[in-house]
Amino acid sequence: MLTPVVIILKICENNLKKLVIFLFGGKGVNRRQFIKRALYGAGGTAVAISGFGALTKAAPKPALATATNEETTVFSSCEMCRNQCPVAVKVVDGKVSKIEGNPNDSGFGGVICARGNSGPSMLYDPQRLKKPMIRTGERGSGKYKEVSWDEAYTYIAEKVKELQQKYGGESVAFASRKGPHDWFFRAIGKGIGSPNIFSHEATCPMTRSVALHSMFGSEAIAADYGNAKYIVSVGRNWLEGIHVAQTRSIMKAIDNGAKIVVLDPRFSVTASKGEWIPIKGATDLAFVMAMANVIIADGTYDKDFIERYTSGFDKWQVEVKDKTPEWAEKETGIPKDTIIRIAREFVKHSPKAILDFGWRTGITPNDYQLRRAIMFVNMMMGNFEVPGGYYHKKYAAVLKKFPEMSSYAKTLGDIYQPAFPKPSTYRIDGTGIKGIPGQLIPEGDGAVSQIPESILTGQPYPIKGWFVHRFNPVISVTESDRIIEALKKLDLLVVCDIYMTDTAMFADVILPECSYLERYDKVFDMSGKTPKYVLRQPAVELVYPDTKPSWQIYKELAVKMGLGHYFPYEDMEEFISRQLAPAGLTLDYMKQKGVWTPEGMKPFYIRANDHTASLDDIVHRTDSKIEFYSEEVEEATKQGIPKYEQYPQPQEGEFRFVQGKVAVHTNAGTANVPVLNELMPENSLWINQESANKLGIREGEDIIISNGKYEHKGKAKVTQGIRPDTVFCYHGFGRISPGLKRAYGKGINGNKLINNVIGEVGNVCTSMSFVTVKKA
Repeated sequence: MLTPVVIILKICENNLKKLVIFLFGGKGVNRRQFIKRALYGAGGTAVAISGFGALTKAAPKPALATATNEETTVFSSCEMCRNQCPVAVKVVDGKVSKIEGNPNDSGFGGVICARGNSGPSMLYDPQRLKKPMIRTGERGSGKYKEVSWDEAYTYIAEKVKELQQKYGGESVAFASRKGPHDWFFRAIGKGIGSPNIFSHEATCPMTRSVALHSMFGSEAIAADYGNAKYIVSVGRNWLEGIHVAQTRSIMKAIDNGAKIVVLDPRFSVTASKGEWIPIKGATDLAFVMAMANVIIADGTYDKDFIERYTSGFDKWQVEVKDKTPEWAEKETGIPKDTIIRIAREFVKHSPKAILDFGWRTGITPNDYQLRRAIMFVNMMMGNFEVPGGYYHKKYAAVLKKFPEMSSYAKTLGDIYQPAFPKPSTYRIDGTGIKGIPGQLIPEGDGAVSQIPESILTGQPYPIKGWFVHRFNPVISVTESDRIIEALKKLDLLVVCDIYMTDTAMFADVILPECSYLERYDKVFDMSGKTPKYVLRQPAVELVYPDTKPSWQIYKELAVKMGLGHYFPYEDMEEFISRQLAPAGLTLDYMKQKGVWTPEGMKPFYIRANDHTASLDDIVHRTDSKIEFYSEEVEEATKQGIPKYEQYPQPQEGEFRFVQGKVAVHTNAGTANVPVLNELMPENSLWINQESANKLGIREGEDIIISNGKYEHKGKAKVTQGIRPDTVFCYHGFGRISPGLKRAYGKGINGNKLINNVIGEVGNVCTSMSFVTVKKA
């Protein structure tokens, strides 16, 4: 019988072969002609290929030949990426045998991706961190000694106290990948009076979040892909940047005849499912503004929606008056007739049409203005709170405001914490300061790439300590060498993770967290069109007995630091029970299902049956209007209405360097997971065939990529599937930590080649660097 690992390998191998043949070889005359036409101005044509193999349906239960044949199912949630999908963990004789999607969750449909399938591979990996460690050699030398948890906590507590006394609590920064651990991790930072608490969001969707908040007063806006008939992606790649529920919805839309249009310099897997528009880098806003120009000139926007629900549209009309398709053609390289056609097709299919607001959105310094403009075009067509458009997530607090839906609202409880000390100074990134762009940065996220800058420059004041939880700045933040330089200058670096990451290898103290399959976490709210609560619970006992869950690590550390009163619970069973009690739910119920949604509730769109229904309860801007023009944004950036900014384009011999996600890995998180490393051990640099010919570069050859300051070796992937002025690599490779034995030294770390430019709202800018390429 095939093991789960072998099954995964075969599924992905077969489908990857289909993708590779389609893009790079085999019977390709028509394919190459299609790509060439798209690249050189003839527009695109719908092309279909076999699925990428990113999703696998829960299979029938096989007969397992084991000592007792005793199989149990534990309902929990995945953590192989940020999305926390509900899962069904199969356990045989105390060991995880495989992981499937949770069939109790209709939104995910019992489906899980390759990364989720790889959970057992990570769980039993002998390369995981196993014990707390304290550094004994130079930073980055890999010299550590194993210590007890009490020794590690004592070391940290004494060092933090020293930094507090010498520099103040603000001298210690905290940064993490977002997740249920944040409640506990952030309590340490708040407890010592540090204002400098960050998430990884500045490296991913922050500009979208800022744009949504400035328009709706909330970032809890989602897209109803499954019911849409026309979807335009601005660099979004659902079939490689996998979010299981959203990817399923995109597939559903395609199966139901929806058209997908993809603006991307690279021919992605998603682009292969529809019409590829190989747009010139950093010009997306020109395309979007030209779409608005066409719709306004045609008079086909939803005038009633604009009048009833929005403010400031007149200023947007003025701003796009001269942003004609002819103008946009010169900026984007996309023929004016293509722009006009797409705009009119979008109108034709509205309100079941989505101009997508993006995912990893930090492209240019003013990327958040692009995200605002994208949502402006959607609102022009009234594509809000109707099936196939955008909607506000239906949390319990939202449903309570609608009498006909209030019976479905069950609110989770909060765990009381005493008041934290007020920080004595402002944040290093200017978050919340009126009159500057930092005014718009979400306080819970911050501009995380400011941390290394403040470490190195001492501005606006020095950062001397840094706590990092399940976050890998050396790979995740741009200009990796500068990150390393900053890490070496710290007085204290504490890293909590499951692997010896590229950041952990520079730490003073390493705290080994157990995996998600071995612990409880706080219940988290995953509400969408209906409320939804999801549980993470342990499927097995600790594989490595000296690892711990984050809630326990930070509670115990807090006690050592004199902050124990901020952690008023005995264990996570108590914590979760207190969360669930106000909703009338119990831990036993959640353990049986893994997920709760209101029984009998159907997706709720406020305007589905009444296009004049009030939006006052979900729009929290001035007069409950969706704001085109924002006084707050004007005060912060002097762009109350988005203005187009022309960015430099690569000169002869240069390429715009871009990165993206791949379906079998998660950013900086999974390169060393055994089965995923086997599927894709390294990346390569996509370069256009014509450009490669000029440089004398052949497929698979060793190359040197340089941005003038930093160099990186890699291998070439020669293809027609990318613009001649652009090169591309998948993100998350090029690891420098010898502790990641499988991933060490393999592939390209793209962030090494991208300068640490901070966008206007704190976002990391990922597409502003130019590189040269030559044979090694």
